Amino acid sequence: MVKNKLFWKIFASYAALLCLCLTMVGYFMSKVVKGYYLNIITKNLESDVKTIILYLLLTFVIALAVGFILIRINTSSLLKITQIAQNFARGNFARKADIASSGEMGDLANAINTMGVELQSRTQTILDDKNKLDAIMANMNDAVISTDLQERIILINNAAKTMFGIPKAVLNKDYLWEKIRNEKLCNLVREIIKTQATMTSEIEIPSPEKKLLQTHLSPIQIDKDTHGILLVFHDITELRKLENTRREFVANVSHELRTPLASIKGYVETLLENNSTEHEHQEFLNIIMKHTHRLDNLIKDILELSRLDSHDLKIELRNLDIYPCVENIFSNYKGHCTEKNQNFELNISQRVPMMETNEYLLRQLLTNLIDNAIKYTPEGGRIGLKIEPVDESIQFEISDTGIGIPQEHIPRIFERFYRVDQARSREMGGTGLGLSIVKHIVNLHHGTIRVESTVGVGSNFIIKIPQQQPKYIT
Repeated sequence: MVKNKLFWKIFASYAALLCLCLTMVGYFMSKVVKGYYLNIITKNLESDVKTIILYLLLTFVIALAVGFILIRINTSSLLKITQIAQNFARGNFARKADIASSGEMGDLANAINTMGVELQSRTQTILDDKNKLDAIMANMNDAVISTDLQERIILINNAAKTMFGIPKAVLNKDYLWEKIRNEKLCNLVREIIKTQATMTSEIEIPSPEKKLLQTHLSPIQIDKDTHGILLVFHDITELRKLENTRREFVANVSHELRTPLASIKGYVETLLENNSTEHEHQEFLNIIMKHTHRLDNLIKDILELSRLDSHDLKIELRNLDIYPCVENIFSNYKGHCTEKNQNFELNISQRVPMMETNEYLLRQLLTNLIDNAIKYTPEGGRIGLKIEPVDESIQFEISDTGIGIPQEHIPRIFERFYRVDQARSREMGGTGLGLSIVKHIVNLHHGTIRVESTVGVGSNFIIKIPQQQPKYIT
């Protein structure tokens, strides 16, 4: 055990004072006793007692003064170290503890000096990091805002102030909904606070200038006991204008192509109806008609995809009983499957509830997948449509025993014009847009789609669509 030298010094000082006091008291008591016996018969005893008391008080005062001086001498170094520690707490690291003692006071002074150097180094590192972060935040093009779980703004950069027209924001006091009047954004923030899940969405702000913003929201941990929400806004207004221009061009070209295509189709049909046409010419006309139909289907799919891809598209949703819709689709394809000697099975649960959807889009979703299943399943194969409730969603499973899809192609089958087998797809009249349309419809319903497939065995397309669509997303 390390000896506490300071303690022993003070203890020794007080022990010496105590011995001095006891010696004085003993001396004067002996004088009192001696005087008592000597003057027992005298009348001067009262005067001697007063003198003794006076000497005792004088001794006590002297002892206090000496003790105070000794304590000040022993604790002056400790007071200096205390003042230096207080300076460190205020961020002043210039002053150092200069103690010449080689005892514990010297060790304490060295420890304080070392701590000061380390604190100064770490404080400078924190300050440098803060300056870097401030510089990055101030010069970012993307707007960044952070709030606590009460929606109070705790961080906002210059880009956000400019983007939303915020002249001034008092951190930790002003609320997000006070500075940005956008109902969709407020609903998104509250949803993130509730679910603590990352989300990306698009919002439109009308002022100070109409803009379309891609918004990324994620929960963050600010410190040990404080959580919040980080919002990053990226202006995609110009990008969306370019996309709309491209989409309009495709739609206009497709519309223009339909007119001459309709004329070609009409003349070909007229020639085919003329029995006087030679057999060789008849064969050529059939080829022309086949490719005319294919081109017509391609134009229809391009127009449909352009419509679904439009961000201005407003979908009318209503609660739909899907039984009549599904049974109608099943009856339409039943005869077609019979012609190809295929078995089409419908398995729909009696517990399927009403779902919020658009009937036209739901029909298109199912018919595109069933068309593909029939097209790529050989004679004698099986096509299945299974519908059942799963959690708070409706699950649609379209299965077949067709040629299957190689695993390396599955991640890309929803891309536009992507074909696993180019020659086979063209031979069967595919446009390469059917699955892309399916993906868009699923996304518009905030659902999910996944594919399970084995080459030579068949494929399963599994789609889950929520029974009720989120109200905070338009």
